[in-house]
Formats: sequence, C-alpha cells, structure tokens
Amino acid sequence: MALLRRFLRSTEDFLLRAQRGPYGEASRTLFQFKTAEDLAQWTSFSDAELGGKSTVALELGQEATGTGVLSGVYSTEVGERAHERLRRSGYAGITSKPSPEGLLDLEDFDALVFRVRGDGRQYIASIRCENWLVDQRSHDVWQAFLFARKGEWSEVEIPLSRFLLTWKGKVVEEVVELNAKRITSVGISLAGGDQLQPHGSYQLGLDWIAARNTRIHQPDEERREE
Repeated sequence: MALLRRFLRSTEDFLLRAQRGPYGEASRTLFQFKTAEDLAQWTSFSDAELGGKSTVALELGQEATGTGVLSGVYSTEVGERAHERLRRSGYAGITSKPSPEGLLDLEDFDALVFRVRGDGRQYIASIRCENWLVDQRSHDVWQAFLFARKGEWSEVEIPLSRFLLTWKGKVVEEVVELNAKRITSVGISLAGGDQLQPHGSYQLGLDWIAARNTRIHQPDEERREE
C-alpha cells in the first residue's frame, strides 16, 4: 500500500507540473494579514516564555485594506526567576502553524517575497522543512536577513539560495540543500544581539508573504490581492 500511495502521489505531482508548464507558477501568495482568521494561522514566541523580558504581539493594523502588525519590546535582560534553559535572551517573533492542507511545496519557486513596512530594526526570515532522511520535523532552521525599509511599504525579495542553515542560532558549516518541497513553516523574528538591536519597542507592518519564480515573474505584476 505504501508503494501504491507513493506512486499515486508522484503521478499527481507529474500532472500538476504538466499543467503549470516547464517553469511552473510565476508566484503564489502563501500568507496574508488582512483578517483575524489570517493572524490565527500564526503563533508568537519570545524569551519571556523562559523568564526573559522581551514581548511580542501580532495584531491587525490600521490600514483600511487590512494589514497586520508585529510589535512588542525587545530586551536582552533576564528576569530573576528565569528558567535555567534560558542561555540567550533577546528574541521575539512569529512562526506559521501547521497547515491543514499539509506541507508547503515550493519546489517551483526560487525566492520568498515579504511585503512589509520596517521600523529601522534588523529582522530575520526563517524556513523550517522536513529532514531529507526522516519523515519528521527538523530542528534545523534556514534563516536570512529581512531588510525592511523604515516607514514605508516595500516588497523584500529573498532568494532561497540566500537562506543559511542554522542550528540553535548558529550557522551550520556543512553544505545541506534546503528541502523546498516539504516546508513545514515560515517565520519572522527580530535579529538578536546587542550589536544588532537596541533595547526598546519595535513594530513591523505585515501585508503578505509570497513565493516567487524569478525566471518567469514579471516585475510589474500586481502582487497585492485587493
């Protein structure tokens, strides 16, 4: 039965690729931040869970067209009753929840695009995917800097090749290919460290996140869904 399921899945993938053409789709919207239902697809995290003093919130913004806001206070201070597991303070962000539709297959795309409004701080985009060898969630995280323009909306395109494999916040030297066919989650967080971030409040505007095939995407295409 397992062999039959794999055969049926591969046949379905082949038919879908045939419909999309040799280069696949030009782009695909993965996430929007227009409604409360959109925000419910995300979970937030910060060092406060282990006794740190950073805070995080994901809320709807004031834009008439509907956008989200990732905000809070950044701090590298550690509370007196911090958990012994808290070895590094100064982190906060959001990550997408598992989709009822299953894993994200972005094999046809070569970039992620974030339409965001920055506040002058450094942010990081992250990708988690299933391990190549075992059918389970990997603890590895692929990360890249997300340079958002301060005070204005802009599309930030990050090639998948720019994401670096990290493990517990450190870059892995070994060369490992990102498994774009089996992505479990996408995330956004503050870049940690006193060298990158001053203590204080932060606010990142969020409109949408999309996958893009730069080989066939037209620069003047309207990415935003009205």
